[in-house]
Amino acid sequence: MHDEIEVLRDYIRQESGYSGSIDPDLDLLDGNLLDSFSIVQLAIFVQERFGIELEADDFARTHLATLSGILALIEKRRSVKPA
Repeated sequence: MHDEIEVLRDYIRQESGYSGSIDPDLDLLDGNLLDSFSIVQLAIFVQERFGIELEADDFARTHLATLSGILALIEKRRSVKPA
């Protein structure tokens, strides 16, 4: 999971130009690192990079606003077996 969080941090730094540390529980929207459009782009990146398929409910702020929420979502989607 450490590698995944670093991939996410690197992506956010690249997209936002932010060079500081990013705590896993920092709200990326409230911290002004990302805006709502950037969050959608991040969700698309997560799907492509981690090979998961997000569902409509996964696009809620509670899942995508923090790194810890995104990591939990990745783990949840990885554990779901395709039908």
